[in-house]
Amino acid sequence: MDIPELVRALLTGDLLTARQCVADAQHVVQWDQLSKPVGLTERELTVAAGLVELLASRSGATPPAWTASVGALQEPLVLDPGLEEMPRSFARAQTAGPEPLRKRNIVASPGFLEVA
Repeated sequence: MDIPELVRALLTGDLLTARQCVADAQHVVQWDQLSKPVGLTERELTVAAGLVELLASRSGATPPAWTASVGALQEPLVLDPGLEEMPRSFARAQTAGPEPLRKRNIVASPGFLEVA
């Protein structure tokens, strides 16, 4: 899985590419063996750690150890484009969004990046 590609797709609002990255990796990634990505900014690494923990959790796997050492962003980051314009959905995302993202001050809807 190309974590930098996934992170950068999300940060630019390209959910189509992000969902494709997740779908491609769904059954082939050994989450606990995933190496810490290099060449990312602190913000990108925080998003990467949250995403890796989220995706590992959804597949019933343990995330790699490096994710535990990555803290939260100082300012909230919204990953769902347009979510801020929907007050009830935004409030729900802040309280019921994926925990690996929320603990890093990243806001996304509860079903963020779920693929069939």
